Amino acid sequence: MKQILSTVLIVLCTFFSANAKEKTDTLSYMIGLQVSNDIENNILPQLKLDYDVIQKTIKKLLASDKSINIEGTTISPATINEVAGKYFNNELQAKVIAAMEDSTGTTEVFKDPKEKKIVSALIGADYAYNMKSMPYDIDKASFMQALEENHNGKAMFTAEESTDYLNNYFAVIVPQKNKKDSEAWLAGIEKQEGVKKTESGILYKIEADGDMNTKAVKDQDVVKVIYTGTTRKGEVFDSNRWDDMPDERKAMIEQNYPDKAKKDSPIEFPLDRVIKGWTEGMKLIGKGGKITLWIPAGLAYGERGAGQHIGPNEALRFDIELLDVTVK
Repeated sequence: MKQILSTVLIVLCTFFSANAKEKTDTLSYMIGLQVSNDIENNILPQLKLDYDVIQKTIKKLLASDKSINIEGTTISPATINEVAGKYFNNELQAKVIAAMEDSTGTTEVFKDPKEKKIVSALIGADYAYNMKSMPYDIDKASFMQALEENHNGKAMFTAEESTDYLNNYFAVIVPQKNKKDSEAWLAGIEKQEGVKKTESGILYKIEADGDMNTKAVKDQDVVKVIYTGTTRKGEVFDSNRWDDMPDERKAMIEQNYPDKAKKDSPIEFPLDRVIKGWTEGMKLIGKGGKITLWIPAGLAYGERGAGQHIGPNEALRFDIELLDVTVK
């Protein structure tokens, strides 16, 4: 996404969507259009998969189901990597190359209908799980509407219009909204009993001081912690505390690393290798202490955000238990 859409086009797109399809959410439709174009242009020509299976899998998994069973194979957040590893191997790569070199365009990558159906479902599941983990609300009906209409050549917008709209939305609108909402959220937290504020703007509440004779002082000091990170909406984006881990991650650990299941997973790192809010905040308690930090975006991941869960200009919350400190 490189171009920025003008305000005029944003207004026109929104107006057109509202009048052409009153119940269509423009953002969700545009994202669906991008996904559909990706499938149509980058996946189907190479793998020659079943678009209907891809679409039905996405719809089913977005609706409520966490897993899908197709041709006797269960695809879920815990198994998708294992199943994908079985099919997306060197043998598949050779088949794809052969199909692309066939000037007639008739070479099938998957001669076995069962195998073709499973791989089609895998692609759909991957899109669905990614959509469900995004840090913004998606209107499923509008998203699926775009997939169907684009596949049938009846999309309300062109690919270029979709790209421009999403460029502007994520590069301009989202950062502005997140900044405003994060500032309001922190202002409310600051008024809560027991919450204090550092000069830099970090809000904190000490749940337990710990041993103040054993505490981090320098940025190079190493801390060992158990923590949970949440967004201002209360969504966990990272945790090594078992009770707070997302169900999908728990399922993956239970299946692939059973010895680590139902256990916290403490982690060690020097304070000069983390976000500034952690570097400062972890010096407020000693070994054995517990603290809650509310960190402004400027001391967290700033205007760029991080991954799918932390948007630009997002303030964050961390609940941390300091198990140990190694002074350097």
